[in-house]
Amino acid sequence: MRYRIEYADGKCCNYANSREDLLEWLKLLHEETITDIRKVYKNGITDSVMERYQRFIKTE
Repeated sequence: MRYRIEYADGKCCNYANSREDLLEWLKLLHEETITDIRKVYKNGITDSVMERYQRFIKTE
């Protein structure tokens, strides 16, 4: 499954190719304000999964 991590008020985004990759990106982007995490399906449709991964986002 592919995920799109949106930050910097939608101006920047990164893609993760798996859940493990997504968790690594969340660790690397700890200084950024993540605005949304979207699951990208093969047909191009996206769903927000921000609530599911909120606990992995460090807010310090």
